[in-house]
Amino acid sequence: MKVLIVGCGAVGQVYALALQKAGVTLGLLDQPAVAEKLKRAREQGGLPLFKVSQKHRKDPILYRLKDYQVIADATESQQFAPDQIWFTTPSQVYYSGWFHDFLQQVPSKRVLCFTPEGERPEFLLEGMNDRVIFGGTTFMAWQGDLGGGGGRPEGVNFWRSPLAIPLAGNQDACHEASQLLKRAGFRVTVGKPGSHSQASMTAVMTAFTAGLELSGWSLKAYRKSPWLKVAAGTCQEAVTGQLPSTGAFTRALLSRPVLQTCFFLAALFLPLLFPFDLEKYLKFHYTKTREQTIVLLNIFMKDSMGCGVPVSNSQRLLAGLVSAR
Repeated sequence: MKVLIVGCGAVGQVYALALQKAGVTLGLLDQPAVAEKLKRAREQGGLPLFKVSQKHRKDPILYRLKDYQVIADATESQQFAPDQIWFTTPSQVYYSGWFHDFLQQVPSKRVLCFTPEGERPEFLLEGMNDRVIFGGTTFMAWQGDLGGGGGRPEGVNFWRSPLAIPLAGNQDACHEASQLLKRAGFRVTVGKPGSHSQASMTAVMTAFTAGLELSGWSLKAYRKSPWLKVAAGTCQEAVTGQLPSTGAFTRALLSRPVLQTCFFLAALFLPLLFPFDLEKYLKFHYTKTREQTIVLLNIFMKDSMGCGVPVSNSQRLLAGLVSAR
């Protein structure tokens, strides 16, 4: 089995490490500067990755990613002849002409896109519905030390959550991808084509972290900040726009008072669940991916407006992020 991973940041490297353990022949494709670093690391014994856990908070377990080929472009990708292509890139890539061109130029049986917004019809070209699968990422990965026992500075650090990786798309294609993910040590759940569960979860997280950023990346300040109410309202608007229909129980869960209470409790208790400083991780990760956050908020607003859902909170939150850039 040959797998080409496109995008070799922290998330791509963690997936690559897992596939290496599963005995997969790996190709890694990224921009020229990253490709050079990948080549140097391979010559020096491999890329270091550190697994952080409650037990190994200050002394994470070291792994080495070393069995891979570095791929420079679409031509070399064709020569590599992957059975599957895994995209672990920011959302912006999927809306680019380059993404569609690459899929047309590089044949493969399956394409697995780890997109935070889940399955989107605009990602698919004609005739590709049985080839492209959409997945979510349930682990956290970051480059360098967050401080306070948050990993090692000399490589990628990661924390594996017990949550299953969600897949959506053609059922046969999802079955093949899930078998490989399970061989690589992940739990997997397969949803029905057109499932909105992943997009809904991303909408919740996007709204929550955007409000946290506008509260100075302090969870304590967030609990008292007016941005918590705006973020909870944005969450309601975004999730409602992703759901084709809502029953009485779902509508109750999506009420403003319930969501505000949930956001408050999350800001209070979430740090207790992670073996690293959650505030520092969220600031590090979402500052780096702020453009993706803005893309996602715009997408969710468009979907909500298409369903006739008012988006005043989303507009206010987005304006705050844009002005803070």
